[in-house]
Amino acid sequence: MLKGLRMKSRAVAAGGALAAALLLSNSAFAGVIVGSYTLDTGSFGGQLGVHSTGSQSGVSTASGFVNQDGSAVTFDSTGLFDLVVNGQGEATIVGDPTLANLTVSFAKTWGAVTFDLETESKTSSVMSLLVNGTALFSGATCGSLCDLGNGANKFVITGPNIQTLEFDFNPAIDDAKQFRVSDTSDVPIEVEVPEPGTWAVMLAGFALMVTWLRSRRRISARV
Repeated sequence: MLKGLRMKSRAVAAGGALAAALLLSNSAFAGVIVGSYTLDTGSFGGQLGVHSTGSQSGVSTASGFVNQDGSAVTFDSTGLFDLVVNGQGEATIVGDPTLANLTVSFAKTWGAVTFDLETESKTSSVMSLLVNGTALFSGATCGSLCDLGNGANKFVITGPNIQTLEFDFNPAIDDAKQFRVSDTSDVPIEVEVPEPGTWAVMLAGFALMVTWLRSRRRISARV
């Protein structure tokens, strides 16, 4: 009988662990962490915008600046691109005809950078990203998070002393824009409310864990 109770308690514990694992796998609260850097989907708000002094066409290098403090920002690519400025002065890098890679270099270091990658003429693309030449985010490390769907794909990268972002796109994308910078403490990360199914899994997991703990206490008392 004691053996049967122990087996039952182990089964309950396994069920609780499985529910907890499912909860973590479905959670939208955390991004992908590589080294000291975290890549996540972004909610763009009051960060400092990266602007340009004017439009340029058919270039492989273009200059911009952080609007609020004037520090320099440089855009480089092995291919050609057009630098387009919208009504608010925001720098937009448009591929000429498409954008296969892009390096963004900041004169200052930042705790967070947001960006929006557009794939208007492509059904999908995969992003790879080097931060300061070392921290690598790719399809192998961030899975579907690095998959770029048709339309806007907004991200935020956080970590210490961000100064260069090196992007590769396979296949090439249309444009990159909404580069904004801030200290980590100022970045509003999108907090998504779990789906009802996720809440159900979480509550079931907690219930199973409580049942398992009570079973262990009863077994200990009988022994």
